[in-house]
Amino acid sequence: MIYIGSEKLAIFGGNPVFKKKIPILSMIGKEEKEAVFNVLESGILSQSRQGYYVGLFENSFAQYFKNKYAVSTSSGTTALHTAICTLGIGSDDEVLVPALTFVSTASVVLQEGARPVFVDINPDTFNIDMGDLEKKITKKTKAIIIVHLYGNPNNAIMIEKIAKKYKLIIIEDCAQAHGALFKDEYVGGFGDISCFSFQQSKNMICGEGGMVITNNKNLYKKCATIVNHGLINSDLQKYDYDRLGYNYHLTELQAAIGIEQLKKLKVMNCLRRKNANLYKKYLRDTELIFQKETDNSQSTYYCLTALLPERFKNKRDWFVEALRAENAEILRLYPLSLPQTKLFKRESPICPVAMNVSGRLFNFLTNPGITEEYVKKTCKAVRKVLNYMYEQGAK
Repeated sequence: MIYIGSEKLAIFGGNPVFKKKIPILSMIGKEEKEAVFNVLESGILSQSRQGYYVGLFENSFAQYFKNKYAVSTSSGTTALHTAICTLGIGSDDEVLVPALTFVSTASVVLQEGARPVFVDINPDTFNIDMGDLEKKITKKTKAIIIVHLYGNPNNAIMIEKIAKKYKLIIIEDCAQAHGALFKDEYVGGFGDISCFSFQQSKNMICGEGGMVITNNKNLYKKCATIVNHGLINSDLQKYDYDRLGYNYHLTELQAAIGIEQLKKLKVMNCLRRKNANLYKKYLRDTELIFQKETDNSQSTYYCLTALLPERFKNKRDWFVEALRAENAEILRLYPLSLPQTKLFKRESPICPVAMNVSGRLFNFLTNPGITEEYVKKTCKAVRKVLNYMYEQGAK
C-alpha cells in the first residue's frame, strides 16, 4: 500500500481524530443494579455472615463451564495463587509459564518458592510454543500454566498429551478467555484446575474477583480451605485449621454482579468478536499483522492484538503515544516479555519470539459498549499515524 500526503499529527500540534477521549464503559445494566440493591437491602454483604450470592455464583459458574466445583476468590491473581497452593507446588519445583503474559501468572509461582521457567510463544497465535515447551521440561518440572492470551485458546489437546507423557499438572489461566472455545468445548475444562478473573476490563466483571474451577473433589476441598484462612470444612464454630490459608473472599455484592454478568457472557463475547472483525475489515489493506486464532478454536477477543511491521519494531512506543495524542484508546499488553523484566531477567533465558512480539504489539479495545463509528475513527487514527511513519521511512 502507498501512503501519500499524511495529515499533521496531533502529537505535532495537528487536530486529533477524536475531539476528546471517549470513556469506554463496561456493560452494566438494570439487572446488575437491582442485584446490588437486593444485597444491600438484605444487610448481608459477606458469605461468612450467611450470605447467599457467593454460593449461587460459584455453583452457576461451575455449571456453565461444565465443571463439578468452583471456589470464588478476591481476584484472578489470588485464584492462581490458590491453585498453586492447592497443588502443593513449592521450593525445588519448576513451573512452565509462557514468556508473554501478565506478571501474576509467574509471580504466584515465586510466592510459593518455586521457579517459573519461561517458554517461548508461537509467532502467530502468541500462545505457548509446543516445541519449546517440551524442551524446557526437566526432572524438577511439576506443572504447566497455559494462558489463553487475549482470549485465544491454546491447543489444549497437544498440551494434554505432553503433560500426560511427563506426568505434569495443567493449570489453565483463563483470565482473558471466559467462554472461549477449543474444539467446541469451553477452555477451563482441559486442565486439572483452572482460574478466571473478573477485574474491570475482563469479558465478564464484578470490579475485582476471581474463580477457581475443577472436577477433582480433593482439589476443591483444598481450595475452599485455602481461601478461608486454612479453616477446616469452613466450620468457624469448630475454629480448627490444618494449613496456611488466606483471606481471599469474594463479597456478596461482587457475586451478585457476577451472576448477572454470567447470563450476558455469550452476548458480550459476540459483540467483542464483531468489534474485532470490524477493526480487521477497516485495516485489511495495511501491513499490520493480527493475532491468529488457534485452529479449531473461537477467541473471545478480550482485546484485538496487532503487530507493527518488522521495520517499525523500534517505533512501537512512539506509535502508541501518537495514537493516544489522537485521543484513540490503544493499549500495550504487554510491552515486555516477562524474561525481560527486572524481576525475572537475571535467571531467565531470553525467549526471542516473545521479545520480538512484545516489542511490536499493540491492542485495540473490543468492549461490548463501543460502536462501529468508534471503531472507524480509531482505524482512521491508525492510518493517519501509519501514513506519517511510511512517509518518514521513504525519505
